[in-house]
Amino acid sequence: MSVSFSIITPTLNAATFLPACLESVRSQSCPGLEHLVVDGGSRDATLELVRAAPGVTVLEQPRSNQVQAINAGVSATNGDVLAWLNADDEYTPGALRRVADEFEADAATDVLYGDCDVVDDVDNLLWRLSPGPYDFRRLLRRGNYIAQPAVFIHRRVFERVGMLDESFEFAMDYEFWLRLRNCRVRYVPSVLARFRWYSTSKTARNQFANWGEVLRAARRHGGGWTPELAWSFARMVVTVARVGVLRRLNTNATREPLSRSATLD
Repeated sequence: MSVSFSIITPTLNAATFLPACLESVRSQSCPGLEHLVVDGGSRDATLELVRAAPGVTVLEQPRSNQVQAINAGVSATNGDVLAWLNADDEYTPGALRRVADEFEADAATDVLYGDCDVVDDVDNLLWRLSPGPYDFRRLLRRGNYIAQPAVFIHRRVFERVGMLDESFEFAMDYEFWLRLRNCRVRYVPSVLARFRWYSTSKTARNQFANWGEVLRAARRHGGGWTPELAWSFARMVVTVARVGVLRRLNTNATREPLSRSATLD
């Protein structure tokens, strides 16, 4: 039996990168593919773009935030395997076919994830995330090493461990991964997605808030500060300060990537 997919894209004034996101899903040519855009009240061209896109459904949820939109999308869709793909991220060609093959080959798989390319706002490759196998203790020790756009979750997982925690705005994926310790989580060494990292993205603009949520999630699951987390935090602080100084000097620092966050979203 073939696997069906539900891809959820939360949006809010996302017109800049949304066309590439929509096309990356549409071009998968995967049978049983459902793509739902959940919009929180966009005032730009987002809704026009979605309504003009073939095979895409829109659910308007005014005043909802990203996590609420994703949870609403999980409840409103029917696919066997779910994922959320933010409006500035993309799937690589053939990604869903590779994921479907893996789920079909091992019906006990609860979650599957792969590698992810990190690109800037003009598609230059910055680095590649190759996370390796799921390791709960590693997640607690060093933060989120799993790239969310490359993660695919069987619907039964949400029934087992619950939905995303809506008290989080940045580290909701990291907190959810920590709940997967008793699930069958598999890693495939294949680039499945592209994550866009640029100075005005949600993650880059809110790195201190992001870190606060990472620590809250870690403590909830028995963790806290570790040498690895402290080192990553110190690198982030130095990089943010350096970029701020360069901006004040009127350089082109806004095109430089900030340091990697402890959680990618």
